[in-house]
Amino acid sequence: MDTKCIHHHGDGITDDEAYLWLNGVVPPIYLSNGEKPSLNPTRQALEQTLTCLDNAKQPTLTYASGLATATSVCLTLLKKDDHVIVVDDAYSGITNLFQTCLNRWSIHSSFINLSLSPSIITQHLQSNTRLVWLESPSNPSLRLVDINIISTLVHSYDSSIIIVVDNTFATPFNQSPLELGADLCLSSLTKYINGHTDVIGGCLSMNRKDLYDKFLSSQSLFEMNLSPFDCYLVRRGLNTLSLRIHQHTKNAYYVAQFLAQHPAIERIFYPALPSHPQYEIYKKQGGASGMCSYILNKNANVRQFLMSLKLCTVAVSLGGCETLIESPALMTHRSTLYANETNEQMSENLIRMSVGLENIQDIIKDLDQALYKSINQDKINQNEINSDDWELIEEAKRVSHRLHQPYLHTVVAVLRTISGHIYSGIHIESSQAYATVCGEVSAISSMVNDGHRDLATIIAICGFDDDKNRFKIMSPCGRCRELIGDFNPNAQVIVGTIDKPYRMAISDLMPLKSCLIINENDE
Repeated sequence: MDTKCIHHHGDGITDDEAYLWLNGVVPPIYLSNGEKPSLNPTRQALEQTLTCLDNAKQPTLTYASGLATATSVCLTLLKKDDHVIVVDDAYSGITNLFQTCLNRWSIHSSFINLSLSPSIITQHLQSNTRLVWLESPSNPSLRLVDINIISTLVHSYDSSIIIVVDNTFATPFNQSPLELGADLCLSSLTKYINGHTDVIGGCLSMNRKDLYDKFLSSQSLFEMNLSPFDCYLVRRGLNTLSLRIHQHTKNAYYVAQFLAQHPAIERIFYPALPSHPQYEIYKKQGGASGMCSYILNKNANVRQFLMSLKLCTVAVSLGGCETLIESPALMTHRSTLYANETNEQMSENLIRMSVGLENIQDIIKDLDQALYKSINQDKINQNEINSDDWELIEEAKRVSHRLHQPYLHTVVAVLRTISGHIYSGIHIESSQAYATVCGEVSAISSMVNDGHRDLATIIAICGFDDDKNRFKIMSPCGRCRELIGDFNPNAQVIVGTIDKPYRMAISDLMPLKSCLIINENDE
C-alpha cells in the first residue's frame, strides 16, 4: 500500500505514463481538456492511483467536492418515490441533501442507527429501497457498522440495492469497503487523502462495470469534475499519505488514552480502544484513523473549552496536518442531529477532534489546560497572582535566560516554601521530543536536599531555543501534580500564560489518574 501511494503500478512508471509525463518524475499539470473531461492526463494520473488504493476493478472517478460526489450518486441512481436508508449520524451535508433537497422530489429517506445490530436494517428495507448509505466510522460520533454483514443482508433481500460507504474518516489504509461487499466507496479528497487543507474534492470507486458506465456518463453531464490543478495537488499529497496516516493514527491513539483517563471527560469514542461500543467490528474491519470524539462532563463549558485552546485550531474541517477541533452542536451538525431529539452520543457536550501531526506532548498539554479552564474558569477569575508570585516568575525567566543554549529547550521550575526559601530546578532537553524528567521534580529535590518539605508555591516555564526572551508557562503533568500534592495539598501552582498568569491550588487542578508515558518506538 505504501508503494501504491507513489507508484500505482507495481513496477513504477509505465511507458505510456513516461510519454504523458514528458519523461518527468511526477505528472505535469495539463490544464486543457480533451474531447471528454475524463481524458485529462493529470486527472487520469490521480484516478489511477486512487483506483489502486481502493482496490477497485473499475477506474475511480474524481469530483469537485465530496458532496458533489454524493450528489452525483443520488442524481444518477435515484428517481421519484425511491427510498434510501441512511445511518442516523451521518455527515451533516448528507443529511441535508436527503432531508432538504431530495425530499422535495419525493425521494424518501429513513435514518437508522445501524451500529447496534446490522440485522436491524432488514426491518427498514422496502420494495422501493434503492440505496443504503453507510459511514464507518460515522461523523461525528465515530460509530462503526458491519459493512460485510449489512451488504450481505441487503443484497440477499434485493441484489439491485446499491450499498454506498463513505470512507473519508477511515481512508483506504484502514478500511476497504469494496472488499467488504459495498458497491460504491466514496471519499472526500479534501480530508486525509490530500491532507494539506488546501484542496476541495471527492472521488468514487466501484467494481461493477455497469455502475462505472453510468457514473462516467453522468460525470460528463453534470460537469462536477475536479480541476486539473486540484488533481495535481491531491496526487502530490498522496505521496505522503502512508506516513501521515500512520502518525495521525498513532497520535490519535495517545490522545484517546489521555482523554479516557481525564476527569473532565465523560466518555471517549475511538475505534481502537477496547471501550469503544463497536470494538469487535473494528478488530475485523478496521476504521481507526486520526479522528476521535469525546463528551465533556456536565460541569464543563464547551465554549470555554474551545476558546481556551492555543495549539489546537477550532475549525470544521479535518484530515490536515494541523489538529482541528469542533463542537457538532455549535458548528457542523446544529441544523441536523441537534434539530431533533438526540441520543446519548449526540450530547450537547460532544467534541469532534481531528488529531494532527504536531508533537503529541504539545497536543496533550493544550487539551489539558483547555479542559481545566472549561471546568474551573470561576476559580481562575478569582485567583490573581501577587507580588511574591511575580518574583517567582521573574526568577524562573532569569534562570532560563542565563542557561539558554541554541538547539536546546530549557524547562525551569522555581518554588517558594512556606518559610520563604526559594529553590529552582532545571531540565534541559534537545529539540527531540519525549522528555523524561520534569523541572518541578528537580526543584522539589533541591528543596528536600536542603531539609525543607514546606512547599508553598511553584511555577515551571519553558524557554525556546530560537529566542532566549520567549517563554511559556508549563502546566504540571500528572506525575508532578501527585508529587506536589504529596508535599502540600494546598500548594499553589502558577499556570496560564506569561502575560496572564494565575494561581490555582494543586487540589483544584484536576488530577490525572496517571501520567501518559509516550514511547517513541511504540507502534
